[in-house]
Order: sequence, then structure tokens, then C-alpha cells
Amino acid sequence: MKIRDLVFLIIGGLLVISGMVLNSVFVSHADAQENGGTNTYFKNVFCENLAIQDKNGRFRGIFGLNSGGDAILQIFGDNTENTVAYLGENAEGDNEIMFQLNSKNDVRQVSLMIGADGGRFDSINKLGERVATIGVDKKGDGLVDLRDHHGYRK
Repeated sequence: MKIRDLVFLIIGGLLVISGMVLNSVFVSHADAQENGGTNTYFKNVFCENLAIQDKNGRFRGIFGLNSGGDAILQIFGDNTENTVAYLGENAEGDNEIMFQLNSKNDVRQVSLMIGADGGRFDSINKLGERVATIGVDKKGDGLVDLRDHHGYRK
């Protein structure tokens, strides 16, 4: 190794060390915000899933991709297990989209979906019975199905 190479190596090492020292003196730590911090604006954020937790660390929602790679929005109730709102792939598996709202306390539910035949609205009462359906039937005609609170046709 020539003396000139050794001098450049020493100068480079001194620059690295001085940068580390100056950074620790003049720049504060890059920690995440604490409560009461200022908001930050991001023009674009790229990720596969964005998880939402409350201040107690309980998992409250997710905006991300399901196992098939389709986008979903899922919000959980107070017990962090029951889904109270869902926007994503249709549960019927026909590769269409649905929006579903569930009660925090019982089985009441409202869903708006696109199925194989067309759009559909369903309403389920607190007994778990589908009591109102508005949609498109298999022939492509309009459908209104109303039932009593036990699920029997009116």
C-alpha cells in the first residue's frame, strides 16, 4: 500500500468519525411520536397492511390486502375479535365486493354487495334472521323479499 493510499484511508476514516460525532451532537433521535406530537404529512405511503391499535394496544382495524391480494378494510369492536365493519371481497366467493356493518352487541347486520346476478341489500335482525332483501334475481329482474321477525315470508 502506498503512502498516498494510506493518507486517503485515514482522511476517509476521520470524516466518518466526525460525521457520527456531529450527528449525535446536533441531531435529536428519530423516535416515533409520543402523545401530543405534531401531525406529519406524507404524500405517498406504500405498504401491504396498515394495522390500527388504540391507546391500550388493542387491535382495532386493518386496511390492507387479504390472502388473495385484494384490498380490504376491516374494523373490530370493543373485544377486538368481532368485525363491526368490513369492505372487501364478497363472502360468497364470487370475486365481487361487499360492504357489511355488524352490531357490536348481537347478530344484527346490514350488507350491501355485488353478486353474480347484480347488486343486493340484506338486513338481518337481532334474532339472526334475514328480514329484508332488495336486489336482482337470477333472471335479472328486481327482487324485494320482506319477512317477519322469525324469517317467515309475509
